[in-house]
Amino acid sequence: MDNLTEYGQVVDIKGDIAHVKFMRTSACGKCHACGMLSTQNEIVVQVKNEYDAAVGELVAVSIRMRKAMGASVLAYVYPLFMLILGVFIGWVLADVWHVFENADTTMALFGIFFAVLSFFLLKLAAPLYNKSVGNVYRMVGKNSKRKS
Repeated sequence: MDNLTEYGQVVDIKGDIAHVKFMRTSACGKCHACGMLSTQNEIVVQVKNEYDAAVGELVAVSIRMRKAMGASVLAYVYPLFMLILGVFIGWVLADVWHVFENADTTMALFGIFFAVLSFFLLKLAAPLYNKSVGNVYRMVGKNSKRKS
């Protein structure tokens, strides 16, 4: 499955960007491609307003599954990788090279430092990876009836 189409309500418009709110439905699977956590019942996403939808209108939005999964991998796996790398470097510095006395503390501190560093690096690199994993959502239609 490459694309999934969901229907949501436009709740705000800023320039050519529509903010569309989706509600969890019984048909909603557990793929989390939309970014909705299991404890959430709704999510608001930003899409280019290609159909000139107005606030309150229902729109169809296509979710590109491959790009959504790529973004998820980047957001979840990269910090985990950096955490493990930090723990490994802490272990090497403390247990192998004996630079630090307490291996457990060194491993924990380096792991936390590298995990936090990964979030800063992701923030700095956002313009670059937004081009490759961006456009996860695309407006593909609208219904002129307003949702009550």
